[in-house]
Amino acid sequence: MNVITVAAKPSGRAAYRVVPDRDDPAIFQVDGALTRVLEISAQCVLAPETELKLGRRYPFSLDLPTSRLGITGYVDVLPELDNGDVVCLFVDLSAEELDQIHRYVLVRQKQVIREMRESA
Repeated sequence: MNVITVAAKPSGRAAYRVVPDRDDPAIFQVDGALTRVLEISAQCVLAPETELKLGRRYPFSLDLPTSRLGITGYVDVLPELDNGDVVCLFVDLSAEELDQIHRYVLVRQKQVIREMRESA
């Protein structure tokens, strides 16, 4: 039996996060501007430092490879502790929208584990 160890650095975020596949990315627009997704969880998206002002609320849209429906709403922009990237915290998502994000995170987590097993 193979053993896979997952290590995560401590942060203020409590939800499991994944890195999107470069070949099948999550498409994220904040305030009309396309922004790369560095990590995604059911609570938020980690994005590179942008022109967005910290502490403000912005409209967003998110298209996930695992869902035919897009997700729209608002995010609160918070600073990331380490390197200047920003955390875009989802605000008041519906149960269906949360389910879409949870499904994507689970599918992506399984893909990463499968890739790790194949490369070992």
